[in-house]
Amino acid sequence: MKDTGQMDEVDLRVVAALVAHPRASWPAIGRAVNASEATVSRRAGRILASRRIHITATLDVLATGRGVPAFVRVRCSPGRSVAVANALTRWPSVRFVSLVSGAADCLVELVATDRNDLLELTLLRLPELDGVTGSSSEVVLRRFATGVGWDPGILAPDAVAALRADRIDRWDRPHPSAPAPALTEVDEALAAALAEDGRARWRDLAARAGIIESTARRRVENLCRHGALRLRTVVEPETLGLPVTAFLWLRVDPRRVDAVADELSRRPEVLLLCATAGEHTMCGEVAVAAYSDLHRFLTDTLGGIAGIRDVDVTLGLRTLKRASIVRPWFPPEG
Repeated sequence: MKDTGQMDEVDLRVVAALVAHPRASWPAIGRAVNASEATVSRRAGRILASRRIHITATLDVLATGRGVPAFVRVRCSPGRSVAVANALTRWPSVRFVSLVSGAADCLVELVATDRNDLLELTLLRLPELDGVTGSSSEVVLRRFATGVGWDPGILAPDAVAALRADRIDRWDRPHPSAPAPALTEVDEALAAALAEDGRARWRDLAARAGIIESTARRRVENLCRHGALRLRTVVEPETLGLPVTAFLWLRVDPRRVDAVADELSRRPEVLLLCATAGEHTMCGEVAVAAYSDLHRFLTDTLGGIAGIRDVDVTLGLRTLKRASIVRPWFPPEG
C-alpha cells in the first residue's frame, strides 16, 4: 500500500500506543486500539518505514552523570536562522533544535559535561557560528515531565495504563532519584543498539553486544530499572493532530515551584517541564490542536495556577532535531 502521508484514526491510535509503550507487543497494542494483531503490525510497519516516528532509547545524562541539560535561545541575523539551526543539529552535544518566533530565532537543548563545557559551548563555539548575534541559557535543575512519559490524550486512560504497566523503564520518574550504577562496555553496546532501534529483538541486541540473549535482556532491564536507560517513541506533535507548539518560560514564586509543576505536569498539553536556573524559574513545551486552544491554556490553565508571576511564550515553527533524531530542513529557493 502506498504511503500517502495521511494517517487515519487507527494509525493515530497505533502511534499513541507506541508512545505509551515503545516496545509493546502487537497483541497488546491491538487490545489498546481495538484492532487485530495483523492490522496493528501492518500499520505500525508502514508508519515506521515512513520515518514519521522513531522508536529509540536514550541514556539519561543526569542518572549516568554524563552532564547537565541546558536550553539556549539563539538570536540570528536576518536570513541566517535556518542555516544556524541546521548547523546546530550536527553538534553531538545538541539533542533538540527548533526554529521559533519571538525574542529568539532558534531554541536548542544541549548537554554540557560541566560548567567549563557549558562556557565553551555557549560563549565560545556558539558565537563563532556565522549568523549568530546573541544567546541566553537556562540550565535544567529538575525535570518534571518529558517526552518519555507524554500522553497525547488519544487513547482512553485505562488503555494507556495497561500499556504502561508492562514497561521496563522508569517512564513515571522524569528526574532520577539516585545515580545509576556505572555502565560497562556491554551496557554501552546495548544502549547504542537500542538508540538505533528501540524495538530491536533481544537476540539481535545480544549479537550486537557479543553476549547471550538472556544476558542482554537482563542487562537492559537493569539499566531501565535504575533509570539509566529510557525508551521513547519520538514523534512530532503535529503528526498526532497537534500542530501548534509553544515553549513557555515561567517566572514562579520559589515557594510554589513544586506545586506549579505538579499541576502542569498532569496536563495532556505538556510535553516537557523543567525547573531552570537562569532568567526564568521554569520552562516547558506544550502542544495543542489550534491557536484558540493555546489561548485557553495560557489564560485558563496558567492563569488559574497560583504562584506563576510571568509567562513568556515562544511559538515553535519547525523542529529540526528532537531526542537527537535529526530532521534537517532547507527551504526551497526562489
